[in-house]
Amino acid sequence: MIRILLAALLALACFACQPALAQSAPPLTAKEWTALATAAQPGAVIDLGDRRVTFSRIRALHDVTIKGGVFGFTVLDSWKNVTFDGTRFEAAPVDRIMTGYVPPYVDAYSPERLTFKNVTFAAYTDSAGNLTGGGINGRGGSDITVTGSTFRDLGTVATFMRTVGVTFADNTIANVREGVRLVGASNATIAHNRMGPFSPAKGDHPDGIQFFTAGLTLPDDRAAHDVVIEGNLIDPGPAAHVQGIFIGDEAKLYASGRGYSNITIRNNSLIGTGWHGITVGPHGPGLTIEGNRLLIRLNGDGVTDNWIMVGEGGGVVRDNTAGGITLAAGVTASGNVSVKRAAADAEISAAAALFAPIAACK
Repeated sequence: MIRILLAALLALACFACQPALAQSAPPLTAKEWTALATAAQPGAVIDLGDRRVTFSRIRALHDVTIKGGVFGFTVLDSWKNVTFDGTRFEAAPVDRIMTGYVPPYVDAYSPERLTFKNVTFAAYTDSAGNLTGGGINGRGGSDITVTGSTFRDLGTVATFMRTVGVTFADNTIANVREGVRLVGASNATIAHNRMGPFSPAKGDHPDGIQFFTAGLTLPDDRAAHDVVIEGNLIDPGPAAHVQGIFIGDEAKLYASGRGYSNITIRNNSLIGTGWHGITVGPHGPGLTIEGNRLLIRLNGDGVTDNWIMVGEGGGVVRDNTAGGITLAAGVTASGNVSVKRAAADAEISAAAALFAPIAACK
């Protein structure tokens, strides 16, 4: 009897360790989704399990948690205090746009306190065989948080434009064309993400993390400011070269006193990025680049450097290892090491091992 009971307990324990089996819950129609969401009271949890949802736009949804569910393309209009927890964004085959413009899975207009945790974003290849679509677009608003999430098979991971308060941390990114972009965003942290491999299309000019000012045409627009980029691994993989962290000022906001300011880039590992490993164009005060490790990896495409380059505007660049290090006048430098040779496999493995994948159920 004891043996039977023990065997039963062991079987139960083993079963509990197995991944949950796919369920066959019926999909939620647009009408059902609208009724469910609009009826939710503040503090409610909308538990969708693994049901696929036909999304319908709802304005100003607020103070709810959406748990689980499988969504395609969504537009969030002024959503406030909403959390997606364990949700999956993946277009059904019938809804996939194979040519032309493909929207992001989440297009958020003026959100406030919008959170994604343990969420998966998975796209597809278009009719030309290129990865397409995007994960998240934040358009203005404040306090968007993305943590513990997975982004794969995407054209672009995330773009935050004029958003005040962005946290993008502890996420895993793989098989994408373009990484994370800030356009006039502020009070942002991009930290402890594992990025790579990348799969750019022919003609792409991809970046792991990119700041730009193109499109910032309002009189009070500023370049991104008060940003920390810390503890990320950017490794495009041996088959691709991708720029690591690139900060450019296409709109020339620096000339009018609205350029980048208070930008910190520290303790990141960039493997085989290049030519631009970390590049910052003309900028305002408060730039610090410290403790980063940039390793050169050759793959036969002619890219032979992984450099740090800083334009005018001053700042501090210290204790970094990179290929070339080119700094404009007025930049204070100390403790930097230039290593022009390709990194050995053991060095690459050691750098990557510092960034173990996050254990999470997807």
